[in-house]
Amino acid sequence: MQLNIPVILGSVRQNRNSYFPAKFMVERLKAAGVESQLVDFKELPLPFVDSPEEPSELNKNYPHDSVQKWSAIADAGDAFVLVVSEYNHGYSGVLKNALDWLYNEFEKKPFGLVGVSSGKFGGIRAMEQIRPIIEYFGSFAIRETVPFGPAQKAFNAQGQLIDETYNKRIDGFIKSLIWSAEIMKKARST
Repeated sequence: MQLNIPVILGSVRQNRNSYFPAKFMVERLKAAGVESQLVDFKELPLPFVDSPEEPSELNKNYPHDSVQKWSAIADAGDAFVLVVSEYNHGYSGVLKNALDWLYNEFEKKPFGLVGVSSGKFGGIRAMEQIRPIIEYFGSFAIRETVPFGPAQKAFNAQGQLIDETYNKRIDGFIKSLIWSAEIMKKARST
């Protein structure tokens, strides 16, 4: 049973430090035998949530084409990797808006959190703040995280990981996420 785990890039800033970690996570998931793709809201811009109904009541029928595409990607996902950029000790509005548009697509699916910041804590404050939102969907974030900080020192200008100390943590993160995704996928099908 092949899993599909999209990597959600939660920043659209120019020169964002989160792009290389997000692409790297897609590559590592594919190397682990998982179907994956990068969901970049710079390429798939979403309007602010503006529907009169709650997303949970829209039955996956959204008023904007870009949201409909985002819904299809999330619906097909068995789990998600959220690349959470830390802005002023919190997560980005872009990521929150993307999560706010959907609801049913996330139910009973695990999330893995990858934090990114230019500081030494690697986005851990933002990752902890987003956990309650994930739980509201009837989902959960795995315990293991990957905090890239300072992210600009972990990758070179070509996007290659230069700090090899991350590899062991990433291996454990992917193993835990795949294990959780397999169990939850089986549970959803029964």
